[in-house]
Amino acid sequence: MLRLRYERAHYAVSGAHRNRRTDLSIEGDCRLQLDYGVLGTFTVLWLAIVPTPGPNSLLIIHLALTGRWRDVAVALLGNLLAIAGYALATLLGLALILTALPSVRLGLYLAGGGYLLWVGWRLMRGGLERWRMREGGKELAPALSSTAGPFVQGVTTALANVQALFFLASIFASVGILAANLQTGLAAVAIIIACNGAYLALLAWLMQRAGPRAFYARHRGLMEIGFGALFLAFGARLIWRELAGWV
Repeated sequence: MLRLRYERAHYAVSGAHRNRRTDLSIEGDCRLQLDYGVLGTFTVLWLAIVPTPGPNSLLIIHLALTGRWRDVAVALLGNLLAIAGYALATLLGLALILTALPSVRLGLYLAGGGYLLWVGWRLMRGGLERWRMREGGKELAPALSSTAGPFVQGVTTALANVQALFFLASIFASVGILAANLQTGLAAVAIIIACNGAYLALLAWLMQRAGPRAFYARHRGLMEIGFGALFLAFGARLIWRELAGWV
């Protein structure tokens, strides 16, 4: 009788243990489940978007032509962290909140566009001075590195492009990232970091070669004027697009 009770208790405990392991396995599968169809669509779309010229690629190219590889790497790290922050904020619905607060959204656009305009103006001013002093043999310090380190430049340049927050929201919604589970959303953020990091690192590697750096050194004044004009254009476009909705 005692043996029978022992065997029943043993089977009960064993069965409960097996059921617990099965439940944990199912829960683990749910926790690790990713929507590969959505991620595949997003990856293809993002690969087409990454090469689009913008302030981030412009900053990395300029630093690659004027600075050391370590400076470029630090700036790229800051840039990617800021982009990841925007992507995570999009998953949390920050873009929708800002859409409901137009005054705050306008302020962010003005601040971001103003920063890009300031960077462009400093570059153009430095380029003009270099161009005028070319015959005198004098040299000026690099404009972008005089007041901020490369990490800060990377972070602020990415954050200044406020429209990226709303652009990400539209992309996430169109491919189904916002409707997918959290794991799929975080995987999409990882894809953004991997694609952006690889592309910008490739640009930096190409621009750090002897040929492009020698060309930039020979025509530095005019090149900085050109870089400055592009930053001014990006900043002005950012502000104009937002102000157009208020007119």
